[in-house]
Amino acid sequence: MKRLWNYLVTIGIDGETPPVETRYISFLNAIIVLVLILITQNIFISLYYQVDAIQTIAFVVHGMFMAGTLVWNKAKRYLIGRVWFGISAVVFLTTYEVFLGNSSRWDVFVVVCVFLQFFLFPPSQRNWMYLVVTWQSLCFLFVSFFSPFPVQGLLSLPAPFVHIETVFNLGGFLFCGIAMGSVGYTVINRAERNLSIERDRSEGLLNNILPGPIAKRLKENPASIADGFDETTILFADIAGFTKYTETVTPDELLNLLNSIFSEFDDLTDKYKAEKIKTIGDAYMVVSGVPVSCYGHADIMADMAIDMQQAIARRNEETGQTIRIRVGIHSGPVIAGVIGKKKFAYDLWGDSVNTAARMESHGIPGEIQVSEATYHLLKPKYHLHERGMIDVKGKGAMKTYLLKGRL
Repeated sequence: MKRLWNYLVTIGIDGETPPVETRYISFLNAIIVLVLILITQNIFISLYYQVDAIQTIAFVVHGMFMAGTLVWNKAKRYLIGRVWFGISAVVFLTTYEVFLGNSSRWDVFVVVCVFLQFFLFPPSQRNWMYLVVTWQSLCFLFVSFFSPFPVQGLLSLPAPFVHIETVFNLGGFLFCGIAMGSVGYTVINRAERNLSIERDRSEGLLNNILPGPIAKRLKENPASIADGFDETTILFADIAGFTKYTETVTPDELLNLLNSIFSEFDDLTDKYKAEKIKTIGDAYMVVSGVPVSCYGHADIMADMAIDMQQAIARRNEETGQTIRIRVGIHSGPVIAGVIGKKKFAYDLWGDSVNTAARMESHGIPGEIQVSEATYHLLKPKYHLHERGMIDVKGKGAMKTYLLKGRL
């Protein structure tokens, strides 16, 4: 029975069926199967009480019309199937009430049909839904208030048969009400659960792209965000000889290398509660003191730089590679914010950013080069060697230092 039920409710659904249609089709198929069961029951009751043949024929024809909906779905004419069901079902329900009279309460199923339409039509076909609902509402008004045979009905039928029909109809109405309430409850709760999952996923993605405080501000006010920070330290790191290295390895090997190294750097960023800004090719940019000002921002970047060099040394011991990184650090004011509407990212601007980038690009492989501004913040606690004056592109001569470790 379960296999037969699954077959019937999936008529018209295959691998090419649009996902948006699947739920509506299976729901309509399930309704048709239940209606056919109800019609079959009424046919047997009619035969048992030997009622007028017209009544029995009406049940048979009704069943054939309802089965037509499955045929339309099988042919993938889903809209026709929905409209066919909505119109023909109510035509026969109206006919039954004219035959048996209002006391048989077939009109309650017209009410059920009206409610069902809101579960059968996708949003793109809402105009058709309103058309069917209007038709069904007019039929309900007719059988309830304007039928020419309001009590006794058109046919003279046995009282026990009319009584049984009334009982089954009211019981069926109760069952449909419970079923629709259960479906609505399930659909609403599933929708809320899926919405919650998607919201958490979106927030997780947003928090992965942007700093937490910035993501929160952006959700509350989706406008450009810009802040100034006077006390920050920026670190740039890149892989020495990376361009030449790319010529000797496959794309997969290159990607695995960058992913492995940058993942370790990400772990260090979390460890020191710094803020990763971005990667640019083989360069890694991180800052301390942004987006939340903090004391000891230079110390944080110095400790992280030392750990980055140690992580590369451990990796070389494990893999036998000879990778070296250049690290440049500078301290100073920056402007930080989010701009644009698409593919936005949290970024930094200002001369301090350029100077930190120059400290890295003019650095020595395997060393940590810091500017004089950072040197003054670190010298009480760290061992630094004066490198001397170097010619920095766009900056001229600058005194720089090499960070060797903590004192």
